[in-house]
Amino acid sequence: MRYFLRRVAQLVFVLVVVTFLASIALRFLPGGTDVIVAIKTGPGATPEQRDAAIEELGLDKSIVSQYVTWTGDFVTGNWGQTFSTNQSISEEVKRALPISLYLMIYGQLLGLALAIPVAVWSAHKQNTRFDRLTTTSAFGLLSMPNYIVAPILLLLFGVTWKLVPYPSTYTSLFDSPLGHFKAFVLPAVTIALPLYAGYMRLLRADMIGTLQSDFITTARAKGVSTRRLLFGHALRPSLFSLVTSAAVNIGALMGGIVIVEQFFAFNGMGRLTVESIFRREYPTVQYGVVILAIIYVLINFVVDLAYAFIDPRVRVGRALG
Repeated sequence: MRYFLRRVAQLVFVLVVVTFLASIALRFLPGGTDVIVAIKTGPGATPEQRDAAIEELGLDKSIVSQYVTWTGDFVTGNWGQTFSTNQSISEEVKRALPISLYLMIYGQLLGLALAIPVAVWSAHKQNTRFDRLTTTSAFGLLSMPNYIVAPILLLLFGVTWKLVPYPSTYTSLFDSPLGHFKAFVLPAVTIALPLYAGYMRLLRADMIGTLQSDFITTARAKGVSTRRLLFGHALRPSLFSLVTSAAVNIGALMGGIVIVEQFFAFNGMGRLTVESIFRREYPTVQYGVVILAIIYVLINFVVDLAYAFIDPRVRVGRALG
């Protein structure tokens, strides 16, 4: 319990810092607050219109008051309107966020689902033909970023063989599960392949070390089956580096989905944020960035708790430290 409370306290502290910096970000943009007000009101605005814009954006308040007001608006979903189209920012984010979450979840799960069995078997068959083939192919995939993988997959499966619809159209999972997965299969594979390569090589190296441990030798001497030895005894203590890498890669995924969404014409958070930057829709960027930051922090919080599940010694050691 002490370990859990420490992690919660750290989570709350980080969330406060992130939201505080996001709430006052408009004050420190190039050109200052006058530029923001000019963008919102447009050319030829009257002094009354400028004052109203300053009040709406909370720029007339102290930093602490602005943070309290901004936090209340963020929690209640009162995020204001976009400058150029006068659309609700919260509605724009509500539309875009599920698309990006699906992309990150599917890509991450697919990468792990491919990497774990291949890495485990490759470590078991170290220096065999299978091991050399998988490690070499993984090394090759590491050198292929998303902007290389995406057009290749689109050309082969979307244009040449027409196995999946192109251009993709987002469909809700609950409205049409088949259409949903057809739309997401190529984007998920695009994200998963580089992840698979990194995860596979990382887990393979840890598994090789674990398989040389004394408790594995003892398990072999007791006649434990190969499958149980690999997945029941050796895999769990080998997961630390993989779990850490998967958590850290969430940040890279948030950047990678920008490219993937552009290639597959998905209007997710990545595309919304980039387009808002070009249109200088700073409040939209502000809320988009803080949402992605909160997701990143929460995932790393869960991963920190997962360490204690993987090895209870972590929980005991940190609680006593």
